[in-house]
Amino acid sequence: MLQQEFGNTARSARADVAWSALAYQAFTGPAAHVVQEWIYASLVCVLHITTTWPSLAQAALGDVCAELAVSGSEYTADELPSHAIYTRVCGNTEHALQFLNDFEQSCKKLMGLKVLDYAKHSVLQAVDRIIDDQVQASASQWETQCLERMQTATRFIAQLLDTRLGSSQWTEPLEQYADNALHTRFSAQREHELFGIIVDFPDSSAAIADLRACVERHRSMHAVATKLRKAVQQRLLHPGATTSDILAQYISCIRCLRLLDPSSTMLEIVASPIRTYLRSRDDTVACIIHDMVSEESELFEDLANGSIRIDAEGKTYDEDCVLEWTPLPIEAKSVYGTALRRDADVLALLVSIYDTQSVFVQEFELHVANQLLAHDGFDAAREIRQVEMMKLRFGSAALERCEVMLKDVADSKRVCQGVRDPIYSALVVSRQFWEPSPADTFTVPPRMHVMRDQFTRVFEALRPARSLEWRDAQSRIELQVEINGRTLDVSTRPSQAAALFAFQNTPQLSVCELAQNMECSEDLALSCIKFWQSHGVVRETSPRVYTTADHASNACVDDTLDLDNDASDTEDSHAPASRTDALHMHFNFIVGMLTNFGPLPLDRIHSMLAMFIPGDQTTVDELRAFLAQMVREDRLDMAGSTYKLK
Repeated sequence: MLQQEFGNTARSARADVAWSALAYQAFTGPAAHVVQEWIYASLVCVLHITTTWPSLAQAALGDVCAELAVSGSEYTADELPSHAIYTRVCGNTEHALQFLNDFEQSCKKLMGLKVLDYAKHSVLQAVDRIIDDQVQASASQWETQCLERMQTATRFIAQLLDTRLGSSQWTEPLEQYADNALHTRFSAQREHELFGIIVDFPDSSAAIADLRACVERHRSMHAVATKLRKAVQQRLLHPGATTSDILAQYISCIRCLRLLDPSSTMLEIVASPIRTYLRSRDDTVACIIHDMVSEESELFEDLANGSIRIDAEGKTYDEDCVLEWTPLPIEAKSVYGTALRRDADVLALLVSIYDTQSVFVQEFELHVANQLLAHDGFDAAREIRQVEMMKLRFGSAALERCEVMLKDVADSKRVCQGVRDPIYSALVVSRQFWEPSPADTFTVPPRMHVMRDQFTRVFEALRPARSLEWRDAQSRIELQVEINGRTLDVSTRPSQAAALFAFQNTPQLSVCELAQNMECSEDLALSCIKFWQSHGVVRETSPRVYTTADHASNACVDDTLDLDNDASDTEDSHAPASRTDALHMHFNFIVGMLTNFGPLPLDRIHSMLAMFIPGDQTTVDELRAFLAQMVREDRLDMAGSTYKLK
């Protein structure tokens, strides 16, 4: 109306001032919101039309649509706030073409009014809303790169507004504004999601690539690392997280942050509290060693990598893992150890949690000893391979004890072949290099003495400079008990076998009489009786008095014995249903262990039960199930691979 009123004088100063005042008042008031909504809804529909019907959009809008169509971006109704507009405009090609023509005419009218400078704020707000929609739609989409697709859509919007509304005349180009806004908001979102991205690595590698582009653009490395460090402290470093989970997250963190920042400056900032917290966990070393020797873990693959070398200073590096050299940024000057650790592999970083490597060597020695003692025979191929791989990591000198253990196994095999006794074998260990074991105080039956003496004579003839000391606590005897026509195969301790021999000579014995017969404590005698009672061989006739069962009155023990000193973890294939009850009786022993020694792994608890309760026949699987039940009942806690008191 104002233009019509002024007519040809619209170019006069008075007309320009009046028109500017009217336009400013209109586009800073209610009209601003209307323009913003119109531009926003129009851009959303144009984006969808261009990706759904590229030829239609290109015919109506020109070549500006070509790049967006090729990029494959697509907006669905679920992503659009204005569902009604989307349905009406984009329902079919006829409506879409009509909308594009109307959009062209509306842009021309808006330019004809010469009010674009006053509507600039509304245009920018509409563009911001489009960018927010794109960023929100990419949330948790970590398996594909989203940044390039969103950049293509943003450039399309800027070029469209430049050609249709003349926004290219603004002081700051719209394309530059939109690109900066996209990187800022998308970077903030990925920074907020970074903890979850690390958890899902390597499936989230694409998200790391997007975030790296944003971090390099804004030079926000230190800020991102500080936020991630805070998230790690709040969400990971707490008593509820198991040590194995913390280690897994730490390993993923190492791999992710090295992709994000090859200089490892971010890694140093984030890893510092993780390393400190892991040092406070009692089972950290045990969990690391378990992962290193577990063939299903990533650490085992790193350990088995033949390119791992040790330099003159004992530091390790991987020839195949060539990181692109990058000079340390300014932030790295304040981070201690960055230059030293930025090229170390994952295993080297885990080992460097502690000031000395000896804790890992000692834990590995214990692992090898337990594995060798658990074998039924002399097959140590797996342990030999593990020791050879560990030599690459720690050097040959540090693994001397393990070498002696493996040599003992090989020597024992040759000795047993020289004895040529198919029913008697022994693992002869060097006392100084193996963990000490408690000795059971009881009298070995004469039949077992004969076999021992025969083996000892042959051994001393083959090894004149050495003498044997038998470890009954770690021995195993395979008995075949015949009871009224049925055969019972049982794996026992020597003390349990001695108790059965005593009942064979005297069908009824009290606990005191059995203790005198075996020359042992009454506690040991009672535990042996309970073992045979659980198998139905003896029964209690009166308090602390036991006799052979009615169906076992003619029981006899086969003379074929197989005693093997190489196993402390035995399995009984005929375990009775009352095994859980027996484990409940042992719970006080387990509580005492955890009180005195702190958190312990499963194999250590099992071996210590064998020491404290010589008559115990609990298998590793039974003990694992029982401890899991105690955890469910909230009587114990499980931290990684160790158990501890509540």
